[in-house]
Amino acid sequence: MDKWIVYILLAVCLPSYGQANGNKQVKQGTDSLQNDTVMPYSVDSLVHTYMESGRVKSENGDKLGAIAEYNKVIEIDSNYAVAYYKRGNQNADLGKNEDAITDYNKAIEINPDYAFAYSNRGTVKAALGDHTGAITDYNKAIEIKPDFALAYSNRGKAKADLGNNIEAIIDYDKAIEINPNYAIAYSGRGTVKAALNNNTGAIADYDKAIEINPNYAIAYTNRGVAKATLNNNTGAIADYDKAIEINPNYPLAYTNRGKAKADLDNNIGAIADYDKAIEINPNYAIAYYNRGNLKSDMGDFEGALADYNKTLKIKPDHIGSYINLGVLKYKMGDYEGEIATYRLAIKNCSPDADLYNNLGRALYDLKRFKEAAEAYGEGIKAFPSDGKLYYGRGLARNQSGDKNGACEDWHRSSELGCLQANALLPLCGEK
Repeated sequence: MDKWIVYILLAVCLPSYGQANGNKQVKQGTDSLQNDTVMPYSVDSLVHTYMESGRVKSENGDKLGAIAEYNKVIEIDSNYAVAYYKRGNQNADLGKNEDAITDYNKAIEINPDYAFAYSNRGTVKAALGDHTGAITDYNKAIEIKPDFALAYSNRGKAKADLGNNIEAIIDYDKAIEINPNYAIAYSGRGTVKAALNNNTGAIADYDKAIEINPNYAIAYTNRGVAKATLNNNTGAIADYDKAIEINPNYPLAYTNRGKAKADLDNNIGAIADYDKAIEINPNYAIAYYNRGNLKSDMGDFEGALADYNKTLKIKPDHIGSYINLGVLKYKMGDYEGEIATYRLAIKNCSPDADLYNNLGRALYDLKRFKEAAEAYGEGIKAFPSDGKLYYGRGLARNQSGDKNGACEDWHRSSELGCLQANALLPLCGEK
């Protein structure tokens, strides 16, 4: 296969859209405030005064001030579960997740039937990547409070994050059954449907979420992604426009609108959107990556090089940037740089068959056939069912004079469905 065709296919197949976290996990008592526990103190007590002051400060964004008020409550009554729970919410909002878990633990120790504390502890565990632990907490919250729609919705999100999309949809269904006007659950279910390639169903769910909450910027953005996936870039841009109207500082909406504009050949508009996303968030890796892809397509190789390098500085394990950076260095004639890029990617990233394939092809084109065969061989160890790796190693082995090894690889490649290998089997004395 011609190297240029192989590389372009790899670059084109890389995802460029970011999916908004439309089914974000919501903490009860912060995003959705409610009087979840009866206050055991009279309204003229110091505890009530401090609790109310903490609530007001929290609502006004003064999380540290709220924590100070809840600390005062705990000094008065060290067994007041609600104060620990509320302080945990503030710590979670400040990103102090370990402190938040400590507070939720204490609230649960005092009140083992505190469903909201279990639910919020689950949300913090999910934020720390412990989705299994989060599900355990959501299970407990649901056991205590079977009509807890938010716990079902958040459990659905955790299951989706573990790749269990079917069970995630069941949880979202239950949340919607309990609360038919639960916009977050519709949006979350839409995101899972999109992951299952049911974009039409996803759009229907986003429609419902927007009907319930017309200012739901995340739902507009994710609906835009679904429309773009269905090649309706004009409709996608309209949704991104609305998301930006609602939230002018929403970098993902600008980035996705930029991608849709690029797909409609409005490169100037696309660059402007990527620039705006980066202005809002100078560490927004996907905006640099998408802008780099577009600059490369426009022939601005130096600009693309800078954007890919910036992406990798922010996110050193971003496979797509390594692959496209390698392709770019090939276009620029820096063949050794291309090889070094793929080797660095293999070191820094999780295993990826395309990285081994590109490395093997780059070495092959420099007639370093033995090294190419070794690169393909390393890829085969990690991906023993990838037909193109056997195909490539067969080419390298053939050039190294190992015809028997080449034929073995082409046979295996053919068995794995690589049609190109079939064309080479006659070289092995077969017709």
